Amino acid sequence: MTADYRLQSLDDPTAVIQELYRAHPTPDNFPRFVAEHFQNLFDSPNMFKRIPILDVRRPPESHRDRAVVRFRAMVQDTSLSTEMYLSKFSDGSCGGWGIYETEGGSSSSSPEVEYTNLRECSVLWATSVPAESKWCADELNGLRIVPGDSSSVPTSTAVSPWSYKYPHAESGHVGVQVKLYDREGAESYKSTEVVTFVGILSSEPCSLDHTSASPSDAPTLHVLFTQSHSPTFVDRPFRQERPAQDAHVISSADSQSSLRVSEDNSQVREQLISWIADEALGGDRVAAEWVLLSCISKGQSRHPPLHPPSLTVSRFPSPPVPTTTASTPSPAPALSTVLQLLLPLLHTLPLSLDTLNKSHFVPESKDEDLHAGVLQLPHGTVLLVTEGDVTEGQFLERGVMNVRALQDVMDAQTLPYIFPFSQFSFPTDVSCIVLSEGRKSAFFRTDLNVPLRAPTTPAAISALYKPADEVRLPSADKLAAFRDLVVGARGGKVQVPEATSED
Repeated sequence: MTADYRLQSLDDPTAVIQELYRAHPTPDNFPRFVAEHFQNLFDSPNMFKRIPILDVRRPPESHRDRAVVRFRAMVQDTSLSTEMYLSKFSDGSCGGWGIYETEGGSSSSSPEVEYTNLRECSVLWATSVPAESKWCADELNGLRIVPGDSSSVPTSTAVSPWSYKYPHAESGHVGVQVKLYDREGAESYKSTEVVTFVGILSSEPCSLDHTSASPSDAPTLHVLFTQSHSPTFVDRPFRQERPAQDAHVISSADSQSSLRVSEDNSQVREQLISWIADEALGGDRVAAEWVLLSCISKGQSRHPPLHPPSLTVSRFPSPPVPTTTASTPSPAPALSTVLQLLLPLLHTLPLSLDTLNKSHFVPESKDEDLHAGVLQLPHGTVLLVTEGDVTEGQFLERGVMNVRALQDVMDAQTLPYIFPFSQFSFPTDVSCIVLSEGRKSAFFRTDLNVPLRAPTTPAAISALYKPADEVRLPSADKLAAFRDLVVGARGGKVQVPEATSED
């Protein structure tokens, strides 16, 4: 297929679909044919990067109607009802993908609907990926990465009536109604799964609006094809170090390179631990190593349960300037900035009594509409919980429920979803690190507790909460090596020698 034809597919996807339909008029198999056709068109990385991006920097209103876009999103709600569409119009042209009767060339006085041409499409709600780091987003988008740039991104000023479907409604995000015509595999999408949807962007009445006779229009993506993501979200090689006693089994041809890789890994790990300690933990290398181990841990199995261990860094001082109002939260710890530079998915959750008593940590269905919860996060997220803003006060019922929900995530890696007459727990995969001022967490029981051994002078405490622009960055190559180590280790598989397992 020529480059011109690929560009035509981006410029006028409707014409391409109609042309395909004339050459392949089999309604039952046609959605699969369309998906395979467009997937093959943009199979190469260079062509895929030419598809315009839909995100907070390029919101729906910045794209023309019926533009082809790619939207990397977290599936938030799979409970939306399927919809019927007319797969073939009276003039023989194709329906679906937001193509309606007027576009098919029929008049308003067209004959009655031929019910044998009705088909179903699956509908779900997807949002911007919560907890996604900026460097990770730029890398997946195929954009130029500025080392250490963790600044916030510009967002649309429009207030979405569906912001309650994003776990952190106060943050900039995009929410889209997604319609899947190729239903093979559509039922397998689960809440919190991350998928890249490539489709035709339009605006249509939202099936979630049950309160109005004329539902509000919502951004709608008519999916052409999808791409899944690796468990680590971004791909990095895992280079397992070979024990020194096994060095004799390495062939002479590659012995030097293998030993050099091993040496480099050891050096990178030591440098990474030192950087985390110096920039975020007052020089405490022991605490820094435990934080690193917690970040690269992952669930090994559910039966038997081998979940990532939760970690409390105790004796972590509160912010030097206490919070005075809910609208002026305390500064985030420098550890949040450091981990955001290393991890693809990180969310910092500052706890206070006001947050616990008023926030919704778990998803809840209201009027057949699933409202997001703070803990509705993609698998592989590292959750940094800070208790520095917790003060004396009344602990309400919702606060107790929220604490219990987060404890369930730590203990069992499950998150409850609340429905009108029932409650179900769904699996999650979130590594939790708690920063506590006391000798243990005020609310949570964690698997590990490491006291911070760092100076407690006012200057030292201020350094634990220094702003992002004061964090000293390693070189671009060194930061890339740090990310390779962290992401690669989380996705790698380690084989334990038989001798070690017997000890």
